[in-house]
Amino acid sequence: MFPFRIARVWRANARRGKTVALPATPLATSERLAFDPLETFAGAFKLVGAIPLDRCPVCESPSIARLWQFPQTRLDRATTLKSPGSRFDGFYLDYLPMLTVPQEIFAFDICRDCHSVFRNPKDDDHRQYLDDASKVAAYRAAGLEPFRGQARRYEGMFPRGAKFVVDAACGGGQVLAAFRERNPNLKLLGLDLSKPSVDFINSLGIPARQCDLDLDDLDAVAPPGSVDFIVFYEAFEHVRQPLKVLKKLVRALRPGGRLHFTAQYYGPQNQLQIRVGEPIYIDRDGLDWVLSQLDVRLYDLVVNIKFRVTIEKQ
Repeated sequence: MFPFRIARVWRANARRGKTVALPATPLATSERLAFDPLETFAGAFKLVGAIPLDRCPVCESPSIARLWQFPQTRLDRATTLKSPGSRFDGFYLDYLPMLTVPQEIFAFDICRDCHSVFRNPKDDDHRQYLDDASKVAAYRAAGLEPFRGQARRYEGMFPRGAKFVVDAACGGGQVLAAFRERNPNLKLLGLDLSKPSVDFINSLGIPARQCDLDLDDLDAVAPPGSVDFIVFYEAFEHVRQPLKVLKKLVRALRPGGRLHFTAQYYGPQNQLQIRVGEPIYIDRDGLDWVLSQLDVRLYDLVVNIKFRVTIEKQ
């Protein structure tokens, strides 16, 4: 029975003093949805994303299905939450659901096998990264101070006798410059897709190579078994196939070398909003599956608003 018929019968019986139980199970999609609103109202509601995916970007399983579909409007500037004493105090918002139309709709699928949640369709973010100069602008505006503490924490994860450190997806090179400031004897290498970033880092006297971590062979720039420590920060969710990239990075490590990476996390310890600019989220089951595919042991794990994972090559 269609929803309007159920409502009509329920109201009629209610007027006669009778009660009628509503269906205990949801109606089938074919009964609930008589049309596709994104086609019927295409001028007002647009599904965002240029690249449709037919399989999970993490484990490549074809067993995927729609989980979330919701409106978001990009704010004209980042907005910071002011809530003293709250865990949300100081966090920024760059999108909010607004009633203004035309309106953009963002859709996320979930993988049955590894539980990854991911934008589908997704943006072609690799194209925009090629000419992205925003990280260089951030370096020039704020210098190294926001990154010195980060570099210090990474140094605490270095294996004994670390000499060669790689920052994969290094942005403007702030962490590399902070490493050099603290230890000029380190051999450093930055890898990034952005040509402005790579040119800028090289101008600082720090070696950097333009590199597509998904597609390029890393052996020529970071030979297998040669690297002591690798940073892969806030990039897991932005490469096309994060597991394949992690395998390349682990290949570059020497036995006992370590890799630190972050991944967007969903689960009981995360109370932040979904950010449509973060196209892949994983839970603890997904993280454990990823680690099981690598020749590594888990060295350290911090879970808060994201997974902060340090692994050691066997």
